[in-house]
Amino acid sequence: MNPFRLKSLTPRLYRVPLDQPVVTSFGTMRARWVLWVCVEDVDGLIGWGEVWCNFPDSGAQHRCRLLQEVFAPLLSSLQGDHPVTLSAEVASRIRILRLQSSEYGPLDQCAAGLDTAIWDLQAQRLGQPLHRVLRAELIDQIKPDVSQAPRIRVYASGINPKGAGKTMQQAAQEGHRAFKVKLGFGYDQDLRTLQEVREIDGGAWLAADANQAWNRDEAIALMPHLAPFDLAWLEEPIAADATSEDWQALAAQAPMPLAAGENINHLSAFKVALRQWGLGVMQPDLAKWGGFTGCLEVVRQCRALDVLYCPHFLGGGIGLLSSAHLLAASDQAGLLEMDVNPNPLRTEILAGALVPKEGWVTLSDSPGLGQAHNMSAIKSWIHPLPS
Repeated sequence: MNPFRLKSLTPRLYRVPLDQPVVTSFGTMRARWVLWVCVEDVDGLIGWGEVWCNFPDSGAQHRCRLLQEVFAPLLSSLQGDHPVTLSAEVASRIRILRLQSSEYGPLDQCAAGLDTAIWDLQAQRLGQPLHRVLRAELIDQIKPDVSQAPRIRVYASGINPKGAGKTMQQAAQEGHRAFKVKLGFGYDQDLRTLQEVREIDGGAWLAADANQAWNRDEAIALMPHLAPFDLAWLEEPIAADATSEDWQALAAQAPMPLAAGENINHLSAFKVALRQWGLGVMQPDLAKWGGFTGCLEVVRQCRALDVLYCPHFLGGGIGLLSSAHLLAASDQAGLLEMDVNPNPLRTEILAGALVPKEGWVTLSDSPGLGQAHNMSAIKSWIHPLPS
């Protein structure tokens, strides 16, 4: 491939108020934000990425400024013919600022969005769908069937305690057959949530997410009470910075697989978690850390250690589609997380893509991310914030 010749980086920041807030154990989201990275090369190709900016509200605007003031000036001087090379160059350029400011999260999230956009550009330059380009990075010896677009299994996420049963029924009507509910709101409420959804469909695939709500002893004490609900996994029952000994103790008592990864933010930490925590499911978020370049290495580790890779994602349409492409490339039986809360910054951008049918979605075989370029689908009442 010829070297990249990048021309411009444009952040696109949008906010949509919510009639129905998204509730988690760490706070309530009363609006949905999305921060997209638009990268154009000198030949007019445009790549898209997404930067994690869910919570708090002010964080989205801060990351937008970082893209404008720190990352955009780097673009024209980046050199290389492969996204991994450019990603390493970006990491080198922002290294001292990360140390000086201690803003590891926001800077890494901006770098992740830029990395994703550059991979989208790479796939377009090759004239290939991104899932095929990523698969070649992971599994060189396997030649995928170019005549058939991949199908991946999905699950309905973001099911809040209030009205959990109704939300589950609505998701099922929309084509979902697997579901994940939120826990971490007190013993009684958590059991009511699980009982409510199990009464609707006692045999459905069901996972739960505690959003780091418990300490080790609290989580261990809850295990016998959660066992009857036959959970596919329990996500982040304790904090992401809990010790390996805490995770091991919990894994020894848990009747279901444990899942984590969305709040791990360094490759060395992923390696420790995969080898020492007793996890059954690993869930990196490519908009929060690493982009495709970082998460490709996590997927390699998952494949080597027989840990199921299931991407975490709760944001806009571009990040969801990016997650779908990496999952399709992973050659594992993981599921794609699909938020079922209203979010036009997801549904309007996808414009009919990734619609579940009997619990599965099919990816496009068009170059790059494919459907993520439908920016004109944003309704006129969703206005970008001023730069």
